[in-house]
Amino acid sequence: MLGVSVATLRNWDRSGRLKARRHPVNGYRIYALESVLELQKSMLLWSVEPPPQPAGGLRSAPISRLELRRLVNALHRVLRDSDGNSSLVERFDELAKLIVLKVETERSSRVAEAADLAAPGPDRDVAARIRTAFDLLVSASPALFPPRFGEIRLSDRAVAESVRLLAPVTLGRNGEDIKGLLFEEVVNNTFEKGDNQQFFTPASIVEFMVDFVGDWIRGEIADPACGTGGFLIAAQRKLQRAASQLRSAARLWGLEVDARLAWAAGVNLHLHNADSYRILHVDGAGSLARSVVGAMPPLDLIITNPPFGSDLSDLEALDSFELGRGKKSRRRGVLFMERCLQLLKPGGVLAAIIDDGVLNAPGNADTRALLLSHADLFAVVSLPEVAFMPYASVKASVLFLQKHGGDVRRAMSMKGTFFAAAEEVGRKPSGDPLYQFNSVTRRLELESDLPEVLQAWRAGSSDSRLVFWARLPDAGDPKFASALHRLDPSFHHPSRIRATAMLHSSPHPLHQLSELCRLRSETVIPAEQLPDEEINYVGLANIEPQTGVISPTVVPGSTLKSSVKRFVGGDVLFSKMRPELRKVAMAPADIGDGLCSAECLVLVPIRDGKIEFIPEFLAYLLRSDLVYGQLVHQVMGIGRPRIRPADVLAAKVPIPPIADQRALLVALDNAEAASRALVQESARCREMASRMRVESVDLMASRLLGRSGGD
Repeated sequence: MLGVSVATLRNWDRSGRLKARRHPVNGYRIYALESVLELQKSMLLWSVEPPPQPAGGLRSAPISRLELRRLVNALHRVLRDSDGNSSLVERFDELAKLIVLKVETERSSRVAEAADLAAPGPDRDVAARIRTAFDLLVSASPALFPPRFGEIRLSDRAVAESVRLLAPVTLGRNGEDIKGLLFEEVVNNTFEKGDNQQFFTPASIVEFMVDFVGDWIRGEIADPACGTGGFLIAAQRKLQRAASQLRSAARLWGLEVDARLAWAAGVNLHLHNADSYRILHVDGAGSLARSVVGAMPPLDLIITNPPFGSDLSDLEALDSFELGRGKKSRRRGVLFMERCLQLLKPGGVLAAIIDDGVLNAPGNADTRALLLSHADLFAVVSLPEVAFMPYASVKASVLFLQKHGGDVRRAMSMKGTFFAAAEEVGRKPSGDPLYQFNSVTRRLELESDLPEVLQAWRAGSSDSRLVFWARLPDAGDPKFASALHRLDPSFHHPSRIRATAMLHSSPHPLHQLSELCRLRSETVIPAEQLPDEEINYVGLANIEPQTGVISPTVVPGSTLKSSVKRFVGGDVLFSKMRPELRKVAMAPADIGDGLCSAECLVLVPIRDGKIEFIPEFLAYLLRSDLVYGQLVHQVMGIGRPRIRPADVLAAKVPIPPIADQRALLVALDNAEAASRALVQESARCREMASRMRVESVDLMASRLLGRSGGD
């Protein structure tokens, strides 16, 4: 009933959260039902009050989210074991049909009477009743069951065993939408496996995008690449909490190129009690086909994650786009943005995930010009590389646009465009949830920056380190049409603006890094060339962010199977990946030589006497905002973004007289020493706090045993 382990029950018994008494004969724990139900109310996702008896006289049984997941796994096993030749998505079809039928037995006495789920009998008789009831359902709801999905194709045994698993569960309850949760578990169990990950956007990102455009969730709402309907379901939940007149005036639309997904999206919305919706299956070019324009009324809101990983080469479809006309092919993500603008009414809003190449690649300057000429870009939220892992390592952002002709959001008129860079979205690279313990709520919560970004947007503030505001050029500005103009947060980052201003006001001569250093480009594959040697190795993990502290490790050459770079003591190692971490360090002079990650640039200070500088001083400068501000907008790539060596060497730094460099180095070294002392003191305080906790528990135990002890 509670979905917890035996160990948890024992802990609760000891702590008094859920007390048990012992059976006088066998010593088993016995719990008072009212105590269990009271605790269950705080744990379950819906009310546990006994509901009315469902049609057909079935017994109602509360079910937790954990048990819901177990139920879905059990249903999958039944179908897999009865038909081992079926694919995962084929089994999904049959489970979806059974779930809809189960829900309808609770809604319709006619369907319930025909199915008679609780009645015993041989598999053949149970399956016959289910098929008859499903035929009734299909005839009553032909739009929900196209011919392809209008028949149960399972064996009698699979039907009967599935029904026996579903029969005791009541899905139609007040409170949390259990039937919707059940279907979501089936969807997740199917499409997050195998080769179907392209249909999914992580739930944390879906909820963030829907919350971000919460003011515009009204009227005609669409997802032109709806998959199984994740964005539409999130919008539907918002509508269900809205006023009745807003709900009645709203309609949900979905477009999908895959027939199975289009059907799944319709079933999903049906099970989530959507009031008004329509899912359109569009063959061929999908939402990029000419026929899509006019298939829906002008839209108030589009929320979507379009497919942007392939090209469209359909010449007829390309000709319907300004960005595709006259071309042999064009990226789908680029064309999708134009199509969304075509579908929106004046003042309509678009929230779309797009790869960062659309925002910063020179080849997509025409896309950016088109967007800015037809809409106001009121927000850009950069997502981390981990957002879609492990299925894709694409670097992407969420764009929020409002088509010209409507009311401009108040924030834009005052501050310009809202930019944010989320570093965490609640996902590990494996795709598993990333949790953190909230010491205030005492709960595990997703480790995500998206709530902080959302709060800053709603408040119109820039207090968070993750966000800032910037004003984009107007159509008359020469930068507007420039091929170099970009829309990504890195290009408009305040660090870049500050760095430019600092360079212009420098009282000291400015020198490009290429005048001060040369690149050492000696590479080696140790496993092949040095398999028997012990290597001084520096990976990116061996360089501390911000501090310049470097911790080489000694590893056997045979363990380094990829290409690495050679360095010697006195070289400066500069990480070209994630330069915002400022992983820049000077190799210790006494290290001799070693090898480092290929993701490091090995900078060799030029000591020809033409420009006097201290290499340690240069290493400090390379970790500063002055240099980062020159590089932040140069980080490119949608897979594993990095800085190009040429851009690093082009960065400019001021070189003061050598005496000033020495004085600055002394001050910097003193600050570093003070910082390290504070870190050590902090560690000592944490150790003391931990020891105090242990001693207080031991003291309590001593007092319970009647022993004397100190305070």
